[in-house]
Amino acid sequence: MKKLLKISAFSLLFLVLGFFLFIFFLLYNSLPKTRGNISLKGLKAEVEIIRDSWGVPHVFAQNEEDLFFACGYVHAQDRMWQMELSRRAGFGRLSEVFGERTLERDKYLRALGLKEAVQKDLANLTPEVKDLLLAYSRGINSWMDSRKFDWPPEFLILGYRPHPWDATDSLVIKEIMALLLSVDYKSELGRAKLIKRFGPEKALQILEEGVELPSYDMKEGTLPEWLESQNYRGSNSWVLSGQRTESGKPLLANDPHLEINLPSVWYEIHLHCPSLNVIGVSFPGIPIIAIGHNDSIAWGATNSFADVQDLCIEKLNDSKDMYLDSEGWRPVLRKEEKIRVKGRKEAEILEVLWTEHGPIISPHIVSSETFFSLRWTNYAGGRAAESFYLLNKAQTWDEFMEAMALFDSPSQCFVYADKEGNIGFYLNGKIPRRSKEAALFPYPGWLEEGDWQGFLEEGEKPNLYNPPEGFIVSANHKIVPDGYPYYVSSNWLVSFRAERIKELLLQRDKHSVESLKEIQNDVFTKEGELFLPYILKVKASEQNVTKAQEILHNWDSRLFSGAGAALYKIFMDIFQEEVFRDELGEDFKSYNALFKDRQAGLLRIIAEPLSPWFDKKETQRVETREDIVKMSLEKAYDWLQKRYGFPDKWDWRRINPIRFQHSLGEVPVLKFLNRGPYFMQGDENTVRAFFLTEDKQYWGASYRQVIDLSDFRNSVCVFTSGESGHFLSKYYDDQIPLWLDSQYHPMLFYPDDIKANASKTLKLRPLE
Repeated sequence: MKKLLKISAFSLLFLVLGFFLFIFFLLYNSLPKTRGNISLKGLKAEVEIIRDSWGVPHVFAQNEEDLFFACGYVHAQDRMWQMELSRRAGFGRLSEVFGERTLERDKYLRALGLKEAVQKDLANLTPEVKDLLLAYSRGINSWMDSRKFDWPPEFLILGYRPHPWDATDSLVIKEIMALLLSVDYKSELGRAKLIKRFGPEKALQILEEGVELPSYDMKEGTLPEWLESQNYRGSNSWVLSGQRTESGKPLLANDPHLEINLPSVWYEIHLHCPSLNVIGVSFPGIPIIAIGHNDSIAWGATNSFADVQDLCIEKLNDSKDMYLDSEGWRPVLRKEEKIRVKGRKEAEILEVLWTEHGPIISPHIVSSETFFSLRWTNYAGGRAAESFYLLNKAQTWDEFMEAMALFDSPSQCFVYADKEGNIGFYLNGKIPRRSKEAALFPYPGWLEEGDWQGFLEEGEKPNLYNPPEGFIVSANHKIVPDGYPYYVSSNWLVSFRAERIKELLLQRDKHSVESLKEIQNDVFTKEGELFLPYILKVKASEQNVTKAQEILHNWDSRLFSGAGAALYKIFMDIFQEEVFRDELGEDFKSYNALFKDRQAGLLRIIAEPLSPWFDKKETQRVETREDIVKMSLEKAYDWLQKRYGFPDKWDWRRINPIRFQHSLGEVPVLKFLNRGPYFMQGDENTVRAFFLTEDKQYWGASYRQVIDLSDFRNSVCVFTSGESGHFLSKYYDDQIPLWLDSQYHPMLFYPDDIKANASKTLKLRPLE
C-alpha cells in the first residue's frame, strides 16, 4: 500500500512538473523571433532589422512602404497586447474581453464618440499617408497571420485572438492621447460647482488667476469618481542655442510625463530608408516617431494645456428630438451603441444624442438634470497622421512649421533645433476663437456669443524662432505674454518646474549633454522655496512643532532622502486638506485633482494670513494662516513618528515608492508580471517629476532624451521599462535600473555604431 502511495505521489508530481514545463515552454516559445530570416507576403524588397544591446530595433528598408510594413511587424512582435488594449479602449470594446468590470469605461468612450473623430481623420488622409498606414497594418497582420500557439502570454492567458488591424486602429490611439491631454470640460464643471456652492466672491479666491464671474446662471454636473481623479500633469522640454553650449551647436532635452505602467507607453525605434532616417520613441500602434531626431533636426513636446473643449448647455424639447441653437430649433441626431459584454447574451445598448456642438454626455458621463454636450476640436477631424509623417522628414524650420500647421490635436508645445544652429518653439493644434466666458464655464448652446468663430491662425500663435536669450523652456506653464489678445487657456500648471529649469540653465555659461542630464534629474523644490518661510516663521510652543521647524530649517529643499523631504511633503498634503476639506467636503478630492497644481488654491491665498479659507467653520474661533500651519505641522510630525519612529528613520523615497503595474497584474496569480516597489524621488513640481494620482496611478518622466545637434553620437535617452512587452524577455525591464538611477543609454544612429553594438539581426524577405 505504501509503495502504491509513493508511486501515486511521484506520478502526481511528474504530472504537475510536466504541466508547468509545458506552460513554460508555451510561454517561452511565444518570444518573438529576432534573428535569422523570415519570408513574408507584401514586401517589395528585403528589410534588415538590427537590434542593439538595449533591444532597440534599427529598421533598414529600401522604400517607405516596406519601412512602414516592417515597423508594424516589429511593433506587433514586441507590443501586440498593448496595441490590442489601446484600440479596444479607444473604440469602447474592452468589455468584450473583460466583461462587466470595464463596462463603465466602454460606455464613457462610446458616449464621447471617438470613432466619429477617427472617421473624419480617415477621410482627411492623403493617398500617400493612407497607403503607408495600410502598409503598417499589413505588417501587423502579417505577424498575426504567422501565429499558431505562440501568441504573447496575455492572449494565451485570456484565451482569445485579436482581429486584424486596420488604419482606424492607429488613428484611434491618437484620439486617446488627445483625450488624455485635455482636462477642459472637467474644469468647467469644477468652476461652476464652486461658484454655485460658495458664491462668486469666495470661489474666485481659489480659482485660477484671471477667471471672471460669468454673466448667466451656472449649471452643475457631477462626474463619476473614477473619472474625476484622472488628470494629466505635465512634461518638460527645453532647447539651447549654440551660444549657450560647449559645442557651439544646439542641445535639446525633453521628458514627457505620462502614466507609468508595464510595458511603457513608449517604444524606441529607428526607421531608415533612402527618403527617411529618424530615431526616437513611437506609440505602439502608430508608425511614426513622436519625439526624437532625424538627419537634420530634433524636436520634443510638452502638453500646451490649450483649452480645446467646451461644455454647452443644451435646451431640448419634451420628446428630446429637437434642440435650440442660436438660429432656432434643430433635429437631434440619435446614435445607438451596442456594447458586447463577455458573459452576457444580450449587448448593452447605449443611445447617444448629438447636436451640432457634439455628443450630449449627460447622463452617460455627467450626472445632471441639465443636458450638456461636449464641443471638442477632435470632432472636426484633422491631419495629425500627415503632420507627423512630414515632421519625421522635415529638414528645416520652414518644413517643420509646415508639418506643425497640419497637427490639429492634441495641442502641444514643440521645441525645435537643427544642425545649422537654429532653435524654435511652436504651439500646434486647433485653438478655438470664442469668448473667454464660454471657454471657462458651461455655456448656453442657444446663445450666439458662445459660438466658435473658427480657430487661431498659425501666425497668431506665440511661436518663437532664435530668441535673443539663446534658450526656450516649455514646462506646461503659461505660454502667452501679458496682453496677448486671444484666449488660449486658464488650465496652465504653476511655473515651479519652468522657473527651476531656467534657474539651472542660467547658472552656467555653457552647457553639455551631461549638464542637461543633471537638470532633468534635479529634485530641488521651488514650491518648498515658496512655502518654507511661512512654515519657519510660525511662533510655536508645542514641542513637536518646534522639532519639525528645526528639521525643515536644516533641510536643503531637495525631495530626495531624509527627514526634511518626508516632513515637508506630508505637511503640504495635510495643509492642503486642513485648509479646504472642511468646506469642500466630498468635493475636496475632485478639486484637488483639478486645481491643486495650477495657479489656484493655496497659491492664491498663501500670502493672505486672514483669508476666510483658513478659518475652520466647525470651530467658534477664527483661525488664521498661522493657526493652520501649526496644526498641519504638528499632524505631519505625529503622522511620521507613528509610522516610522524617530526622524532619522524618515525617508521620502520609502514613503514614495513606485510599482510598475501590468494590465493583468492586479490578478494575484499574475503579479509576477509587475515590477517593484522601487524607491523614488521628486514630486509633481520638481524637474524630475513623479507623483501618485488620487486614483492610485503612477505618473512621471515616461521618457528622457538629450539630443546633441553637434554630434548625434552624443545623444542619449531612457524610458521607464524596456522595449519588450513579454515578461520573459531580457528587454522587459532592463531600463528600469537606468531610469531609477538617472542614467541613460546612447541613441545609436549611424550604421557603423549600430553594427558595432548589434545583438541580433533579423531579415524580412519577400515571399516569392
